[in-house]
Amino acid sequence: MLDATHRLRNLLESKPHHPPIQALIFDMDGLLVDSEHLAEAAMSAFLTRYGHEQRAEVAAQLLGRRLPEAIIIVREAYQMDLPVGELIAIYGEMRLSALRGKVRPMPGAAEIIAFGRAAKLRLGLATSGQRNHADLSLGETGLAGFFDGEATGDDVERGKPAPDLFLLAASRIGVNPAACVVFEDAPLGVAAGVAAGMRTVAVPNDKSRTMPFPISPEVTVPDLTAGIVWLQAQGVEVRTSDSPN
Repeated sequence: MLDATHRLRNLLESKPHHPPIQALIFDMDGLLVDSEHLAEAAMSAFLTRYGHEQRAEVAAQLLGRRLPEAIIIVREAYQMDLPVGELIAIYGEMRLSALRGKVRPMPGAAEIIAFGRAAKLRLGLATSGQRNHADLSLGETGLAGFFDGEATGDDVERGKPAPDLFLLAASRIGVNPAACVVFEDAPLGVAAGVAAGMRTVAVPNDKSRTMPFPISPEVTVPDLTAGIVWLQAQGVEVRTSDSPN
C-alpha cells in the first residue's frame, strides 16, 4: 500500500503545473480559414508560368512559412533566376487572386472564437501570411474584428518555427506567454508555439495530418470543436457578467 501511495504521489508531482489560461492565440491558414488548397493551386499556376511542375516534397516544406522564406525555398528548388523580391511580388498577387471570393472558414472556427470571447479570454492571431492576405481571408470568412491583437508575417524577420510571431501576438494582447494556448495545424507552427513557452494544441488538417511533428504538442485534437472540449477540461468556462474574476 505504501509503494502504491508513493507511486501516486510521484505521478501527481510529475504532472506539469500550468498557470490559468488567459489567452488563445490562433494560426490562420489551414486552421481558421480553409485556404491551403487555394494557395497550392496558386503555387502550381505560378510554377507553370515559369515552366515548372509542382513537386510534393517541395510543397511540404512551405506549409506554415512566411512568404519570403517560402519563395527562397521555391527559387532554390526549381533553380529560378528572377530576384527573390520579384518572385514574392508575383506569387503574392497570384495567391491573393486565388483567395478572393473562394476562401471559407474551417469547421469550428467561429465557434471556438465565440467560446473564447464568452470565457473572457484574450484572443490573438499569429499568421505567417502577409497582412493583405490576412485581411482578405478574415474579411471573407466573417472572422475579422474578433482579435485583441494580430501579428502577421510582415511584422517579424523570423518566421515559424522561430517563436517570434507568437511572442509578438502575446505582447500585443498583453498576456504572459505561459498563460497562452496556441492552436496550430502545421509542424512548424507547433514547434514555434512550444519554443514560445506556450501550451500548444495541434489541430491537423487534411494536408498536415500525415506529416511528422518533430516537436510534440501538448495535445492533438481532430478539429476546433474538440479544441473547445479540451479547453473546458482545462477549466476554461464561459463567464456571465456577474461571474467572479
